Amino acid sequence: MHAMKRSIIADVVAIAAIALLITVTFYWIEARREVIILCDNFTPGVSKRSVERQLDTADLLIWDTTFVANGSTIEAYSPLHFGIMQCSVEFNKQDIVVFSIVE
Repeated sequence: MHAMKRSIIADVVAIAAIALLITVTFYWIEARREVIILCDNFTPGVSKRSVERQLDTADLLIWDTTFVANGSTIEAYSPLHFGIMQCSVEFNKQDIVVFSIVE
């Protein structure tokens, strides 16, 4: 009886671990897709305002703006990727996209 109870608990823990792994994998893939799809939208000539509006719609991304002498840069990344995969968008002084790249 005691061994059967232990077996049931082990089965429940294993099922929960598998469900957690599936969930994390799903969100990891979705975060990757968000970075790639959004970054593809940021072509030269797009306004910074448009880029910011699109980034605000992302569920799994964080983004920061850095100002430099000749414009600014936005780095968008997902915490699920630990910052390894990110979209960099460079703007000129008129806040227009010069280029964007997934790194």
